[in-house]
Amino acid sequence: MADTPETNPENQSPPGSDASPIAQLKVRWLLNLALVALVAGLAWVAIYKPGQQKDAPDQPFTTIKADTITHIRIEQADKNPIALEMTDGQWRLMAPVSARANRFNVENLLRIASAPSETRLPVGANHGEFGLDKPKVRLWLEKDELAFGTLHPLNNLIYVQYQNSVYLIPAQRFVAVSHPYVDFIDSRLLENERKLTAFRLPGFTLTLQNGVWQQKPHNKKLTTDQINDFVSEWQNASALGVEKFSGKKEIGRIEISTARDGKSEKIVLGILAYKPDFILHRQDEKLEYHFTEATGKRLLNISHE
Repeated sequence: MADTPETNPENQSPPGSDASPIAQLKVRWLLNLALVALVAGLAWVAIYKPGQQKDAPDQPFTTIKADTITHIRIEQADKNPIALEMTDGQWRLMAPVSARANRFNVENLLRIASAPSETRLPVGANHGEFGLDKPKVRLWLEKDELAFGTLHPLNNLIYVQYQNSVYLIPAQRFVAVSHPYVDFIDSRLLENERKLTAFRLPGFTLTLQNGVWQQKPHNKKLTTDQINDFVSEWQNASALGVEKFSGKKEIGRIEISTARDGKSEKIVLGILAYKPDFILHRQDEKLEYHFTEATGKRLLNISHE
């Protein structure tokens, strides 16, 4: 006859034991769970600090409206301040040099104001802990100041002070305020609103007459499409980098006639180098534009393949 649970020796506790193996296993599991909960609680306190508040996940941490901003100022540690201004519907870099602004990078600056933040801390004596006693960068959108501190030790977030609170926002938003000033310069050599009407390049000229481009000296081998492609290359030329004019001596010159707002304007470009970079100095802007050597060949030679 089979043993019943009450009489089965395997289910009986050994002498001197107060609990069965199953009960002991349950106790160990409960102890382990308690330790895990304790460690998690301590970690939460260390990371998020008591007194912080949680906002709605996608709620912007500022009340700034990007479409109302016309003045931007950036102060980076040990660098000259960067100033941007909306003029006639276009952003311009005002300091440390005057130039047309890179619209994409300016828009990234404005997006910072709408960054989401789930964590808000009161401003207090822990400025040094958040790196806000000496901010890495200060950003002004009109008169509203945003100060950027240190990165969060575990999450991909950065501490930012706005008004009387400190927020944690996505760390990638910091990239927009950490650019050097040259990254805020428009890389396009010519403004889109300019209509090209004539070129004077080394070796030949092009002139728009009755809607048709005429080359001198005339080259019978060139097609109208080749000439139009050459003009488009100039109209869409975008540099790899733009810098303040270095003062380097010019080794060639290009003159471009344009029409804008009913007025004729001439742009003078000094050739500073052909290789390894093709470098043009736009005299009216006091800036030099750096292109690849291959781009330089396309800008100088219509028949270049």
